[in-house]
Amino acid sequence: MDKKVTKVSPADPMDTIENMESPSHGKSLISLHYNEEAVDAENVGAAPVETMTYQQRWIRDNIKMRVCTKFVEKPTNVNSDLLPPVRVPGKGLPGIQSEAEPICRCGYPRSTHGQSLSSGTSGMEDWKVDTHTKATRTNAFGTVEFLGFGENERNYVRVDVDTKMKDMMELMMDVWGLEKPNLLISVTGGAKNFTMKQKLKEEFRRGLMKVARSTGAWIITGGTNAGVMKHVGEAVRDYGLVSASTNPIIVIGVATWGCIQNKEDLTDSECRGKWPASYRLGKKQRPKESFLDPNHTHFVLVDNGTQHQFGVEIPFRAWMENSIANMKTNTGKNASVYVPVVLLVLEGGPGTLETAHQAVANNTPIVIVQGSGRAADILAYAYQNSIGEEIGATDQEGKTKKITQTIFDASVEAEIRNQVEENFGKKNLVRHCEMVKETLKNRDLVTVFEFSIGGRGSSKDIDRAILQALLRANKDQIFDQLKLALAWNRIDIAKSEIFTDDRFIQPSMLFEIMQSALILNRVTFVELLMDNGVNLKDFLTKKRLLKLYNHRDLYDSSSNMMQEINKNTQLYQLLDKIRRKNGNEKYISLVDVGCLIQDLIGDFYTPWYLLDPKVRDLDVEYLLDGVSAKCMGMPGIKKGILSMATGQKQETVENELLTSDEYQVPDFDNPFQELFLWAVLLNRQEMAKILWKGGKDATAAALVASGMLNSLSRQTDDTELAKKLKENSQEFSNLAIAVLNECYDVEEKKAQNLLIRELEHWGAATCVLLAVESNNKKFISQTACQTLLNNVWMGHLSLDNQLLQLLLCVFIPPLIFPVIKFKGDSDQDGIENLQEKGVLRDKKRKLEKQKTLSSIPVKEEKEDLQVDYESKPSNLSFWKKLYYFYTAPVIIFAHNVLSYVIFLGLYSYILLVKFNKDVSNEEIILIIWVFSIFAEEVRQMQSSSTKNFNTKLHSYITDPWNIVDVATIFIFVMGIVLRFLRFDSTLEAARCVMALNLVIFFFRILHIFSVHKQLGPKLVMIGRMLKDLLYFIIILMVFVVSYSIAAYSVMYPNSELSIVLVYNVMRLGYWNLYGELFLEDIEREEPDCSFDDSVYSNGSLPRCPSAVSRYAVPILMGFYVLFCNILLLNLLIAMFSNTYQIVQENTDQYWCFQRYRLIYEYYTRPTLAPPLILISHMALFIRWIFGKCSFCLSSQPSDLIKRFSSDKARELVQWENMIADAFMNRLELEEKKNIENRVINTQESIHELFFKLDELQDLQATSGSSGQAPISKAPVNQVVRMPPQMDKRLLALEEQMQQSTVALNWIMKILQEQEKNTRVAPMLEDKRENEKQKKEKDKALVKNTVEERKRLNYKARLPCYPQSLINRFPVPDHKVSWEIPFPEYDPVIYEAPEVKEHPYWADTIDLIFMKPEERIGKIKFNEYDDLNKVNRKSYVGTYQVQDGLPLNPTGRTGLIGRGLLGRYGPNHCGDPIVTRWKRDDIGNVVMKEGKKVLEFVAIFRKDNKLWSIPGGMCEPGQKVSQCLKAEFTEEALGSLVEDSNMEEKIKSDLKIMMEEGEEIYKGICDDPRNTDNSWLETVVFNYHDDTGKVLHPFLLRAGETVEAASWLEVSSSLMLHSSHLYYVQLVAEKLNAFF
Repeated sequence: MDKKVTKVSPADPMDTIENMESPSHGKSLISLHYNEEAVDAENVGAAPVETMTYQQRWIRDNIKMRVCTKFVEKPTNVNSDLLPPVRVPGKGLPGIQSEAEPICRCGYPRSTHGQSLSSGTSGMEDWKVDTHTKATRTNAFGTVEFLGFGENERNYVRVDVDTKMKDMMELMMDVWGLEKPNLLISVTGGAKNFTMKQKLKEEFRRGLMKVARSTGAWIITGGTNAGVMKHVGEAVRDYGLVSASTNPIIVIGVATWGCIQNKEDLTDSECRGKWPASYRLGKKQRPKESFLDPNHTHFVLVDNGTQHQFGVEIPFRAWMENSIANMKTNTGKNASVYVPVVLLVLEGGPGTLETAHQAVANNTPIVIVQGSGRAADILAYAYQNSIGEEIGATDQEGKTKKITQTIFDASVEAEIRNQVEENFGKKNLVRHCEMVKETLKNRDLVTVFEFSIGGRGSSKDIDRAILQALLRANKDQIFDQLKLALAWNRIDIAKSEIFTDDRFIQPSMLFEIMQSALILNRVTFVELLMDNGVNLKDFLTKKRLLKLYNHRDLYDSSSNMMQEINKNTQLYQLLDKIRRKNGNEKYISLVDVGCLIQDLIGDFYTPWYLLDPKVRDLDVEYLLDGVSAKCMGMPGIKKGILSMATGQKQETVENELLTSDEYQVPDFDNPFQELFLWAVLLNRQEMAKILWKGGKDATAAALVASGMLNSLSRQTDDTELAKKLKENSQEFSNLAIAVLNECYDVEEKKAQNLLIRELEHWGAATCVLLAVESNNKKFISQTACQTLLNNVWMGHLSLDNQLLQLLLCVFIPPLIFPVIKFKGDSDQDGIENLQEKGVLRDKKRKLEKQKTLSSIPVKEEKEDLQVDYESKPSNLSFWKKLYYFYTAPVIIFAHNVLSYVIFLGLYSYILLVKFNKDVSNEEIILIIWVFSIFAEEVRQMQSSSTKNFNTKLHSYITDPWNIVDVATIFIFVMGIVLRFLRFDSTLEAARCVMALNLVIFFFRILHIFSVHKQLGPKLVMIGRMLKDLLYFIIILMVFVVSYSIAAYSVMYPNSELSIVLVYNVMRLGYWNLYGELFLEDIEREEPDCSFDDSVYSNGSLPRCPSAVSRYAVPILMGFYVLFCNILLLNLLIAMFSNTYQIVQENTDQYWCFQRYRLIYEYYTRPTLAPPLILISHMALFIRWIFGKCSFCLSSQPSDLIKRFSSDKARELVQWENMIADAFMNRLELEEKKNIENRVINTQESIHELFFKLDELQDLQATSGSSGQAPISKAPVNQVVRMPPQMDKRLLALEEQMQQSTVALNWIMKILQEQEKNTRVAPMLEDKRENEKQKKEKDKALVKNTVEERKRLNYKARLPCYPQSLINRFPVPDHKVSWEIPFPEYDPVIYEAPEVKEHPYWADTIDLIFMKPEERIGKIKFNEYDDLNKVNRKSYVGTYQVQDGLPLNPTGRTGLIGRGLLGRYGPNHCGDPIVTRWKRDDIGNVVMKEGKKVLEFVAIFRKDNKLWSIPGGMCEPGQKVSQCLKAEFTEEALGSLVEDSNMEEKIKSDLKIMMEEGEEIYKGICDDPRNTDNSWLETVVFNYHDDTGKVLHPFLLRAGETVEAASWLEVSSSLMLHSSHLYYVQLVAEKLNAFF
């Protein structure tokens, strides 16, 4: 069945801009839209659907092509020799056209139509696309491979010209898998090959690809290998495909299918597509055909059933660009914008002028590449030589606004006309000139790219020109500009065009942009927004932070694309596990984030998300969806989860939740920290560094980030991700170290206070604790940390005490008083006195309640009290000295070492001397001693900084020495149990167990060596080597077991299975490794052994080996020893050497880290050593009991964690931030000065120098090639550039010459007035005369142009019909008249939706949709219509009526129907021109060229943004005079005056003036709304106020239907609506005014 296709009908709701879902600003070129009815294409090809891919099936089912349904032979008088030969698949040789084969009017030969199609008479029948073609399944789609241009395959598809844009968008986005663009660049220009300067060509290619890569743009061209399309393809080849960017450049070619050469290579007879199609570019291009460009990425080949007809794709391309422009970018829900469109004009002909004109009419910005030639250079010249004049106008509210009007001087218009005529000829000359002028009506939409180095007002990069053009198009919409810059990720554009010094942006307007910038990881934008007033405290709320963690803004409502991406990230997977564990069903909460942070850093760290009840009880669903899912309590969090994380009981948590505000979302106190943690969790390193730089606690934040990233690296299986996480962790670690060292260099005491200060915002931890828990050895090894540890290690003892002094006093206590030096005691006494008075009791209770660091008591320090580690004269008491000496960690360590040596001696003595059946006193002491050691291990585990038993146990067993302690105690208990069983065998077993236990206790003494700088790292080496040895043994056992079983089975076959057998087998292979070869067993013979089973079974003689084993086993042993002793053992040695080298390189770090653990252990250890330590344990237990009962018991002060007063803490933080900022600034300065940046700057300077030299050489070549001086009139693309100093000097000379000329003219004028006989110099007189003649000639030319434009019906033939997406059928100037035959004329049918609704001002009969015979008599034309009370007589006389439709007397317009007009035939209106003389400030009439200057009332229209006369349509039965007065009052005067007393007088004066009006014009109006069947006719009256008294008190104010009103000066340079400039010209001539 044929597909019925009609042009846009009255029932189509998509034919106007108002009914389209379009953005607030114009998008793209608009085009003709076709309405499909009853689409039912026939099935071409019968391929099995189940064997095809989704892409094949979708294209077969949804994409159509168009074929001719009726053969109508083309007349033979057509120049067939200019047509290319037709290639018919399967019909003869390619490229050979049969002489006898006729050609259809569609352009295809008879053989391609099929035998079943009907035929028409040759040349007699009218063939049309609408009636003689149908849509059918497309036969050309798939991928195309260009032979000789690489193996890259490009997608292509042949589509019907009437294909719905919804299907095209689905094809590109879903089937082809293209990502949404952030910018659409439509390139237009010359379709034929043209040449550009080499440097301009390179700049165009490089800049186009740069903007495409940086913004994620799509580029749309004509797709053929010629003209501007070829230049774009070469740009992709040279700069796009070879770039390192992972984002591909998308270049879509939209071409006409019938004009593609070798298109048969792309078709598939079965309609299954080609994957790929092999396409070859021939050496010779045939007329009216072009090859596809091999460098485009996608091709859309538009088919209307014809061949060799250019321009078929133009409306389709415009419609597709408009659909793309209606998509939104993927930059977040609140920061997304409609895809902006820009038109890039390069060279081109008249068609390019029309395209540019249509783009500006639809508010699409254009970029003109000056120097490319023809149309582009003409537009560039017109833009650069016209003037943008601001006109003050009054809007509807009476406010004054500035409207820019483009003014063309007469000489400029004449030059434009000359250039158009020179490039395009005289054909359609007026049309082309007017298009050039109207294209520049809105200068904000036009940008000229002038390629020059160092030129004033020029841009070096075309990419900046393109982006600046889009921003200029939205110059009054700052928010949209920011959205565009964010979508493009062009911070340079945002800095130069948006955040300028003369513009203030309210910070609150930037919040949504900030949200999207964070989600999109636009680091530079985040920094820029913060620099321009965005306060993170005002910006960051809990709702926004939840959006960041849930990525709500980036969810696409139509797909889950962004959500699927989030699920693949490590952060999402980790948070999702915690979310399910906590019972949250839908969203990730801040509690989930807090739990994750705690898991990553350690249980000692309690994020405030888990402490603040408002955060814990936050209703996430209510914040994000607006619907609450909570009732009471916390159903989203399981019982016990928070109590485990915070150390609080569940009842306490629930009580706090009940008293909290359910929906209150306060601001964060430290928003930089919250965003910093978010960025670190997402592994956004640059973003995290920016937030780290702006936040507080630089050292602590860097340590937290380092620890979290290091922990994340251990939880991923992705090797690359783990490597990146470790690198980022190391970078933050280096930052922490750098800031700490900078602080230490400035002031040592404050740097140490930073290390031990309790960090309220970082889990109440300290920098030292954060570094230790994250295993940051490098940080601990820094001088600041080691100095702190030295002070902690010595306690209150002076650092001046030598080791020998301390040991001597340990053994001889009386020497403490004369030998030992102590630190000052005044500070500590002051603190203790304050604590005794209870000043710090409240803060202690709060700290005890939080249970943040239960093992290390907090030392509260007032701001006037500082720790002084310097030695001072000791004034301590006797008991103080004893207390400080024995509580110093170094002394506790000495006592414990001495105690342990005694313990080992006692243990050894018992095993050697007194281990028998009777239990001695020494054994009882030993048991008590071991129990005290066990009690101390329990205390160590319980006093861990973690909060619950599982984490405490995990933290305890992660220390290898604790495992050794557990092993020794367990083996000791096992030995004691065997000891008391009272059996001889168990006693011996107990002796063996106790002996092994003693060995392990001896090994435990190695831990003491950790404090030694040389021995400590050796212990680390031993530990590392033990791990290496474990892996080595696994490999070694493969060889040992295999050899042992093989050798033993050969020596002693058929052995009985027993434990002894396993021992003997393994014994053989294992001891061979150490040189025990067992040769005597292998070579043993009778009588030393026996083969008798009964003999060797009872152990009388050993068993004899088999005879073959004497030869086989030694050979097997030789290979075994060779592999194990030489290969594997040397491998073990190499592993040990590598481990040694690694540890040796970081000896200091390992030792310092071990030293901290040792110091921390003995700092927190009770004073007494085992076994007396049990007394200390009892005291601690009693203290704990009292602490549970009352909070009055204060904690002991600590040197590892201190809480400072608020003022002191603030001062310390500010000092740290100041040093951190100075360090970062110095680091950035050093990076700028490094070798790499210097090389880049030098390269850019050399590159610019070469460009200048090439430009100078081009200038010399063009001016000196003929050996003559350069002509006075340089080409448009010729720009002369000079050195800056020379340029300044010439400008100064030029300015002086101008001043001198003005002075001389004034002198000559005065002399002429004083002396009548004075004559002007002949040269000056001739020059003036020439200038005057040229000026008069130019003015006459402009005047004739205005009249000729009116005569040729120019406005009524503009391509784009107003307020719609309809394109007229093109009508050349010489084919306007009905008298001239135009057989190809196929006008478009269109009637606006508001007309189809039949309002009172429109005809109720739709003649255009009736058959010709039905129209007769429906409406009476050329007479007064009594039925509708409408005068259908024309002012110009009788008009023709053909087939019941009236014909426009002025000629063809390219469109039939009524369009926007209501009546068929003439539509009468009135246009009042209200004028007055322009006067200066003192009331004198202004004169120009000897004539008075006239002003007239003008209104600024909303629809086309043009100035016009305040006129309007006549209502049914209304007189023209009434219409004139009503329209003038409604549109220009607004509400007249607010003073009611003056209103009557003004109305009276206005009535008198209106009665004295004079008719200026009566006839047809050249209006864009005119059609072939409906047109405007007007009567123009001039109402002139010669004295100015009548119009002087009038305050012009725009009416409701217009944008502004103003007085405009009459001039030929004005651009007015319709034919209004012609009417104004008639008024000026009548009044003899300047024009």
